[in-house]
Amino acid sequence: MAKHQAPERHPVRDRAAVRTTALAMIGLTLFVIAMIASYSGAFAKPTLHHMAVAVAGPQQVVDGIRGQESLAVTEVGDDAAARQQVYERKTDAAFVVAPTGDMKIYVAGGGGRSVANAAETVGRTIAAKTGLKPSVEDVAPASAGDPSGTVEFYAIIFISIGASVGATVLGRLMGAVRRPLTLALRTATLAGFAAVLAGAVTVYVDMILGALTAHTWHLFGALWLYAMAVAGAITGVAAAFGSVASMALTAFLVVIGNAAAAGPVGRPLLSGFYSTFTTIVPQGSGVSLLRSVEYFGGNGAQTPLVTLAIWGAAGCLLAIIATASRVNYRAVYERFAGRTLLRPRVLSPAD
Repeated sequence: MAKHQAPERHPVRDRAAVRTTALAMIGLTLFVIAMIASYSGAFAKPTLHHMAVAVAGPQQVVDGIRGQESLAVTEVGDDAAARQQVYERKTDAAFVVAPTGDMKIYVAGGGGRSVANAAETVGRTIAAKTGLKPSVEDVAPASAGDPSGTVEFYAIIFISIGASVGATVLGRLMGAVRRPLTLALRTATLAGFAAVLAGAVTVYVDMILGALTAHTWHLFGALWLYAMAVAGAITGVAAAFGSVASMALTAFLVVIGNAAAAGPVGRPLLSGFYSTFTTIVPQGSGVSLLRSVEYFGGNGAQTPLVTLAIWGAAGCLLAIIATASRVNYRAVYERFAGRTLLRPRVLSPAD
């Protein structure tokens, strides 16, 4: 080739590169549109769909409140029991009607400001219709550094990004898991990374931002467990089904999981589609767990703990199965390959 001669072009390769670039751009555009549709569908027009309330008072009042379609009523005996229902996270709010004509409305700002506001609105509306005098008490108020009760949500969704991206990067750097020792090393590395991630977020939201300051070590433990659940699930799916499957899982968690987390808009205000996923996706469990340990003394933490443990355990199980299958495949291959290399009636050099 002459000194200044241009290199030969390959039309087939050029067309393939253009097609790949176009598909990547279309895919990214669709992903952005899906995120906008998901967030706007979940947060743009919050409407009360299903709120659990405890009610104590005359039977006529209880029956009247039970008749509202958007409310699921639990009848309790007295004021203390109603208040306890809210603090134990068994109901979203409570209404107590006293013989004097007063109506106490119990809400929990730490469970989400939007839900507390909706509960107060419903309570005041009932009081106005029945001629009662309402008063509001917040049994689990949000901190002064997080009056809207949304820091938990933002901490969870951004730690999700760190955990999923971190798991993907570690998978690329450390390669496929083919031996039990490599699996143990990968698990230890993920645990260490999750601890660093949880520690950094804890320091920021607690010591720097001053938003979640009640139980520092409980907060760190919840964030670490959440990071491990997400990173473990991503790693396990990638090990068992490949990078395309792990990318699909990541996209599902970002598009559906973040919107279903019941952050800025609590679960009672989400549509049926998103509220169905709230207790399934790790984001919903992560937000609920943070609120339980921060504002409710650990009440209501059992379900999100179990959900996150299932996500992490499922990822670990997939990784173990994938590793075991590779180990067994290699052993079988080497065994039978060694036999086929020896021709019939020909002895090996060892013989």
